[in-house]
Formats: sequence, structure tokens, C-alpha cells
Amino acid sequence: MPFTNAALNAGTNGITAGFPFLSLHTADPGATGASESAATTGGNRINPTWPAASGTGDSTVTNVNFVGGAASGPCTFVGMWSLATGGVFGGGFALTGDLTFNAAGEYTLTNFTVNGTAT
Repeated sequence: MPFTNAALNAGTNGITAGFPFLSLHTADPGATGASESAATTGGNRINPTWPAASGTGDSTVTNVNFVGGAASGPCTFVGMWSLATGGVFGGGFALTGDLTFNAAGEYTLTNFTVNGTAT
């Protein structure tokens, strides 16, 4: 039997509580959080307000704004961390759509969902 929605919601809530800070990466961060952009190093990771998971374990943040990246530079992954600086890397996820900072070094993460699966 797969996990129930209650179990999936609990899992997602645990992930977003344990790894609430978001980082941007210029290449695949691998298992260590490598290639972190200047936009999020040095304590500049963003801690959005994560809503409680609902349904089948989804928690989504929208329009998270980052500044300080390389002008028109690559922005290809978002990462999750336990702390604003240092800490434990929880994982990296490939971005889709716009994969560059704008000319002012800004990037808006329009939609990022952490979710559970039943398989």
C-alpha cells in the first residue's frame, strides 16, 4: 500500500522545516551544493515562508526574488539548505524556463514545489 496523504504531507513538512533555505546554482550542485551563485553565498540564501503541505504532499513557494548574481550569468539549479550560510545541503533541482540572471544580476524563482510521492 502506498503512503497516505497524511504521511506525504508530514514528509514534505519535515523537509521544508529541516531545509528551509533556498540557493541558486550556476551548474549542477551534485550531492554537496557545489556551484552556488554569488546571489546566495555568504548568508544570502532565501528563507521563504513555506505553506503547510496539503493534498498529496505539495508545498509551493512562488515569486522568490534573488539579487547579486552574475549579470546575464547562468542560473540552472535551485538548492535547499538547513542554514542561511554553511549548513547541510538537502538537494538540488534543475530549473526550467529562464536559466539566466537578468542584466542587473536578479532572478525570480516563479514557482518551486516540494512534494511527496506515493511510489
